[in-house]
Amino acid sequence: MNKLVLDTTSRRSRRPPLAPACAALAPLAALLMLACGGDVSTSPSSSQYEASIRRTSYGIPHIQAADLGSLGFGEGYAQAEDHLCTVADQVVLARGERAKYFGRGEDDRHLASDVGMKALRVHERAAEDHAAMPQELREWMEGYVAGYNHYLEETGAENVAGWCGGEPWVFPITAADLAAYHRVVTLISSRFADAIAAAEPPAPPSGGAPDSTAGGPLASLDPGLGASNGWALGRDLAESGRGMLIANPHYPWVGSNRFWEKHLTVPGDLDVYGVGLIGIPGVAIGFNDAVAWTHTVSAGTRFTLYSLDLAPGSPTTYRYGAEQRAMTRVDVAVEVKDEAEPVERGVWFTHYGPVVAMRGLDWSEQRAYAIRDVNELNDEGRVQWMAMNRAESMAELQKAHADHQGMPWVNTISTSAEGIAWYTDSASTPNLSDEAIALWLERRESDPFTSQMWETSRIVALDGSDPRFEWQDDPGARDPGLVPFEEMPQIERTDYAFNANDSFWFANSQALLEGDYSPLHGEQGSQRSLRTRNNDLHLSNATPDQPAGDNAKFSLDEMQNAILSNRSLTADLLLPELVERCKARPEVDLDGERVELGEACGVLAAWDHRFDTDSRGAVLFREWIGQYDGGDLVGKGELFAIDYDPADPVNTPRGLAEGGRALENLAKAVRILQGRGLPLDVELGELQHAPSKLPARIALHGGHGAYEGLLNMQQGGVNTTTLEPLELAPRVEGSRFLTEDGYPVVHGSSFLMALEYTDEGPHAEAFLTYSQSGDPDSEHFTDQTELFSRKEWRPILFDEGSIAADVKREYTVRGPRG
Repeated sequence: MNKLVLDTTSRRSRRPPLAPACAALAPLAALLMLACGGDVSTSPSSSQYEASIRRTSYGIPHIQAADLGSLGFGEGYAQAEDHLCTVADQVVLARGERAKYFGRGEDDRHLASDVGMKALRVHERAAEDHAAMPQELREWMEGYVAGYNHYLEETGAENVAGWCGGEPWVFPITAADLAAYHRVVTLISSRFADAIAAAEPPAPPSGGAPDSTAGGPLASLDPGLGASNGWALGRDLAESGRGMLIANPHYPWVGSNRFWEKHLTVPGDLDVYGVGLIGIPGVAIGFNDAVAWTHTVSAGTRFTLYSLDLAPGSPTTYRYGAEQRAMTRVDVAVEVKDEAEPVERGVWFTHYGPVVAMRGLDWSEQRAYAIRDVNELNDEGRVQWMAMNRAESMAELQKAHADHQGMPWVNTISTSAEGIAWYTDSASTPNLSDEAIALWLERRESDPFTSQMWETSRIVALDGSDPRFEWQDDPGARDPGLVPFEEMPQIERTDYAFNANDSFWFANSQALLEGDYSPLHGEQGSQRSLRTRNNDLHLSNATPDQPAGDNAKFSLDEMQNAILSNRSLTADLLLPELVERCKARPEVDLDGERVELGEACGVLAAWDHRFDTDSRGAVLFREWIGQYDGGDLVGKGELFAIDYDPADPVNTPRGLAEGGRALENLAKAVRILQGRGLPLDVELGELQHAPSKLPARIALHGGHGAYEGLLNMQQGGVNTTTLEPLELAPRVEGSRFLTEDGYPVVHGSSFLMALEYTDEGPHAEAFLTYSQSGDPDSEHFTDQTELFSRKEWRPILFDEGSIAADVKREYTVRGPRG
């Protein structure tokens, strides 16, 4: 690269005191650039965006501009190069226009989605949110939109790479479109669009029974936000004597909820590196010179379900205390492909929020159900992440949380250059009175419906006809009805703090976070998941591997090896006893058939308890543990011999339960593998791969957090947020996990970053497991996936010297301001 780069910004101080003097020298700098054959980059005119983009190895863009509008322009342009189809797909979703372009969909799913989006006024409310944002953030988003549209205009819709090329739903977007997608991501109620669309008052008796299947099963009343691991190490646990961080969000490998990596710089104002969801400007997980942070989905409550007693003879009127309240009908019209007239629907709202209906929550003559969403009024998320991106100390990062309280549904785990580890569950949470909490806890024990909602789905079900269950207003909260930041759980340490999607109580096993916190933040004293327990064992240097070594302090390499150890805690807890019993009883009668277990016994005995690509025994163990139900993982029962002990949450439950079920399940696992013609010691990598990366079949390591107790979670599933094509093979009969095409990875470790602060600044390495580009023809479609398969971490380039030495492509993008 024959380009002179003038960097007048100090790495240790992004707001140099000599900024006015530097600005005065800008004309001289321009003359020097011309003399050296470089591009002139001066302050942008009011009529034009301008951003510099340098792509380094693996397609990572380092985007620099003189202001946030131009930075957004560069970001929108570069992201459109990699993922225009994904953004376009989500814009259609947020506009409520899926049926317009794709038809009603199977079981009217597109139509239901559009009805829900329009009923929630997603697009209109988003336009209002955008107009109310600080000017600099409006300019950033408007710049992003302009950059996206500029790329689309240059390329042409018919030439866009990927699955959307030439489709009629690929069109220029607006700032309101982008804001609408952000609102969809923030809201919980948007995930229940089908249940909202299905909620219709019961027909009169002569009309027959209502269709109770329209909204899907009760289990679908689950936001499905994802899972993750987040580690923050303080100076006492880090060899560097400064802070360290592991970011390990477990998110889909297809569709909208993928991350995109970037380095964003506005000299003198912003210098931040990390990832954000495709279509969302800025860094959501990442670092700057002073602080690094990651997020995990909180175990707390993001909505409450209200059961409403209806007035006799009037199913759209509900009792509220001594009075009656009428529901509000909102009429929406949805365009449907190849249908002459729009489909018109009426959707119903209470003062809490929309009425929902599905199997198990039927709208009858006596009862209806509504939900209230904590993020209905949340317009602070983008503002808070910007404050976090700019934070110059842990105190400033914490202040960003206190000032804005915009985290929608995530915990924050963070570290700093001075070596402070901090965890908080500052996600938006309903604020119930002490009386309401006591009533709800009592009804969890005495009322079957309240108990069922909690036990099966962790849903807080309240009596909506009782005013005592209203959310309480607090002047310190972001919006009415929410818990204020000062009452939210947080812990600051110099050893470690972490989260793996269990509640705040267990952020550090040596300093349990106990106190008078609302149970809607999550439970204290309850059993932790196997993955959470394994996280803490690694951080405490208490696994058989002793990941931090003899000095019990982590180096960057040791921290990387720990998060990708792929060691199964479930195997550590149960396998020795299983092998012992197998050796003592090498034959089992199963359904009248004798199954030999000798070979299986030998395979498991030789296995090292890891789920690496070359692991032999991992597949057999997976098929064995998969024969148990999820409830068997809780307490003493069919699987565990020793019950959960709140005084020893790391080590309980444990031990293999007595009885013959363990060997019967092993016989079932043997029969499944033999029935597929697979050797009992088949390598995991022969079966586990990413179908989204076909035709390349890349072997993947990792496994299931819930069943196998792994940190590096990789599992199947279906991502319902996108229409991006992905064909999945049917599941093998009798197996919980195995399909006709092995173990497809659809969800799991996504952006995996290990960072340490040093005296020279931040040092980080990473994988974007599914790679940077969504274009199958791009060299960056599988390159990082292959690195991840081999556990070959790549360096993150943050300082100017390392970036300049690795530039593969450099270009400047310009376009008119709106």
